[in-house]
Amino acid sequence: MGLQLFVRGPRSLRLTHDGSQFYQHAVRILEQVEAASAELAGLSETPRGTLTVALPMAFAREIVGPHLARFQAEYPDIRLDLRIGSGQPDLIRDAIDMAVIVGSATDSDLIQQRLINTPLIWIAAPEVATALPESPGPDELASLIGAVETRYGETPVTVVDKNGAVRDIALQGEQVMQVNDPILLREFVCAGGGLSFAPDLYCRAAIRDGSLVQLYPHLQLRQESSLSLLFPGRRLLPKKAQVFMAFLGDICAGMR
Repeated sequence: MGLQLFVRGPRSLRLTHDGSQFYQHAVRILEQVEAASAELAGLSETPRGTLTVALPMAFAREIVGPHLARFQAEYPDIRLDLRIGSGQPDLIRDAIDMAVIVGSATDSDLIQQRLINTPLIWIAAPEVATALPESPGPDELASLIGAVETRYGETPVTVVDKNGAVRDIALQGEQVMQVNDPILLREFVCAGGGLSFAPDLYCRAAIRDGSLVQLYPHLQLRQESSLSLLFPGRRLLPKKAQVFMAFLGDICAGMR
């Protein structure tokens, strides 16, 4: 390099200014190499460490929650940090390893992996269902809706009848309550809140136990609800992330 890095005395060896600068850079490089080696080792060894995951509230409570104890028992060295909320989180800003989102990602730099698609179905409480018309037209159908998920409240929803005819239903604007949580919407409908439509995924148990009735199978909603896994576009994911992704995939596969 053409630089004097150290000065050798009769009984000592000391760094010059250039030598000190070189040493500090070398230490930083070694630390980065060691950190990279440790991360790569973590790809093949026992999954461990903190994993920060953002989940939608309904999905966390109804779908993931009943299985979390099993995951922790299988992977005791992973510490889950679950962030429950609505909307799409900022993975980079909030230091989140991965997220489950409803719909599609808005950030093209992130990798998106579909977990499940679930149709929207018409639902009502049994006592409400008995008072509803058997085969309402689109305009009448719109007037019967008591509440909708917020994401469907601003634009018409598309209905396809048994003959393949397509109609857009414009919801009754200010007359219809909007809710940004499908579980709260389901409970509102169960309590007699009128006709609505919601993701089949969150209504199955209530339909089985008789709290809800599924209506109008001949009037299929073209819109559907999808859940996707979102994570940074890194080539190598740590083992802790891989096993949690597989865990979510297994749960969703069992719900199809």
